[in-house]
Amino acid sequence: MVRQISGPYDAEDMRRFLETFLYEEDAFLVDEVTKMDRDARSIEARLDTTRRLPFAARQRTDARHPPHVSAAELVMVTGSLGCMHAWFFHGCRWSEGWAGFGNRIHRADFKRIARIGPPLRLESRETKARAGPRRVVLRYEFRFWQDGELVYLGDQSAMFVKDRALA
Repeated sequence: MVRQISGPYDAEDMRRFLETFLYEEDAFLVDEVTKMDRDARSIEARLDTTRRLPFAARQRTDARHPPHVSAAELVMVTGSLGCMHAWFFHGCRWSEGWAGFGNRIHRADFKRIARIGPPLRLESRETKARAGPRRVVLRYEFRFWQDGELVYLGDQSAMFVKDRALA
């Protein structure tokens, strides 16, 4: 059963996105989409940091190493958001032969620790796009906030291709 993720889109479209997503559903690290602006090519969303996260759930914690959302999970969130851009704004449907790959992290600034507890407010915005019938290349800016403080700032690129093996 695919989980429901509320947001400003057709629920059936999101169900298809999740059912055919390139990773299993628990690797999709977005819990709610609060805004999608097709014209601005931006998405705002939320991550519940109390949910079971792949690396955070396996941390050995103490006063020196408090429970937190790991850097790997923050980067995985960028992949989840980037795939939403490709699907909802550019029509890249996984079931129609599209696949996506992050291809460059131009900048990844971890500004402060993302604690377990308060949710993360996620913002993604396309800064460049080059789209053709079988290839879409996108560059994004990501900003993740917790309790009003910036925890992550990213500048990353991804490529989405149709019916093409890249191995």
